[in-house]
Amino acid sequence: MGRVTGTVVELRDSRAWVACQAVASACGACSAGRGCGWGRRGRSSRLEIPAQLDGQPLELGTVLELEADEGPLLAAAARLYLPPLLGLLLGPALLRGLGLDAGPAPVAAALVGLLAGGLIARAWTRRVPAVVVRRA
Repeated sequence: MGRVTGTVVELRDSRAWVACQAVASACGACSAGRGCGWGRRGRSSRLEIPAQLDGQPLELGTVLELEADEGPLLAAAARLYLPPLLGLLLGPALLRGLGLDAGPAPVAAALVGLLAGGLIARAWTRRVPAVVVRRA
């Protein structure tokens, strides 16, 4: 499980925003300075959660422990990286199938496919994987 500690920094309506900082034990890649980028960014990330936990409202400054299962995280990574890769490969393949693979057209098709895949990935990854929240 990916685990981070966060602090409630904003409350609005029935939602709370938690500023998260990756902990060294989150994963081996994070502690080595590699990984998904959460720890590499050098700044906190914010996550939106419901403003109540176990039937009690959260308050500003409350420290929480957030965990996400690896399955949904891997699925989110696949939704992020696979569409641009497929677009990069399928753009030139489509041109080749149509017999238009001369000159700079395959490179342009690869770039268009990469951008289209990036837009699809962006739309698919708007949703954050479900997290389990506990008071720290």
